[in-house]
Amino acid sequence: MMDYAARLAKVKARIRAKGRQITLSTLDPDSAIEGKPWRSATNPRDPENTIRTTISAVNIPLSSASSLGIRSETIELYKNTKSVFIAEPGEDTPEDFDQYHVVIDGDQESKISFIEKLKPADTTLLYYIGVES
Repeated sequence: MMDYAARLAKVKARIRAKGRQITLSTLDPDSAIEGKPWRSATNPRDPENTIRTTISAVNIPLSSASSLGIRSETIELYKNTKSVFIAEPGEDTPEDFDQYHVVIDGDQESKISFIEKLKPADTTLLYYIGVES
């Protein structure tokens, strides 16, 4: 049996050395007026009603993603995806990235179009997070 804990430590070290910190955030699902989602009742990014986690990631153009093992059918489903973050599993919620809606990278905010895991056995080694511009 392979030692995935040791591989995870290497993955995190490399991403932290070459990448930068980004923030994953949810949007407040109760922020819009029911039946009129275009009329915001509250700030959908209100820190009181959203969940955030900060992780390290490396950003690559989508054209490089297929050579890294991201399934081509996934890319085809998300034609608006412009780039992909290769991200470490977070310390807080390593198995729960599907709950997030946006990536905040410096002063840029991008909508998440897909999230895939590289997960041999029971250990998630990294995430691919596709974002739209």
